[in-house]
Amino acid sequence: MASRTLKSSLLVLSVFGLLLFSGCDFSTSVDYDQNADFSSFKTYAWAGEKNPEVSDLVHNRILQAVGEQLQAKGLSSVKSDPDVYVTYHGDDNEVTVIDTTHYGYGYGPGWYWGGGMGMTGSSSQVRTYKEGTLVIDIYQASKKELVWRGTVTGTISDNPKDNTKKINKGVEKIFKKFPPPEKKK
Repeated sequence: MASRTLKSSLLVLSVFGLLLFSGCDFSTSVDYDQNADFSSFKTYAWAGEKNPEVSDLVHNRILQAVGEQLQAKGLSSVKSDPDVYVTYHGDDNEVTVIDTTHYGYGYGPGWYWGGGMGMTGSSSQVRTYKEGTLVIDIYQASKKELVWRGTVTGTISDNPKDNTKKINKGVEKIFKKFPPPEKKK
């Protein structure tokens, strides 16, 4: 049971860690319904159930980070009859990278040199890391349709404090594109 709890905790960290090797760079994307009137959205509520693989600690950190961004954009949290519903989900991957360094000198067969080999060599290092993706969806409550999706991807840290910072920075980065620009009339 302890092994399963540890495995679940590691999965949660990998899903929601969100750090690339440079420390603060994230891959983000945003898509939205170009016909939605985002200026009419004033309230939000959380929808869906908590994934059982996600610890309460990480779940609450994500809710807080997203809630802070929505409030900064002028939306208020309500218990019922929201303008939009918000949900999140995530995924993780183990990524393997092979770095090869070539050194030495050499030449190959050819008419000028008459063929031959010099001293050459290379070394390779294999490294793996966990990459997590967090997807935040916003649905228009009245139509029950997806109107905005923000996605952030990055690698994780083994440190929960670092992951909290990364969650906050990743969520902040995708919410820079919310609401989308108004369409021109």
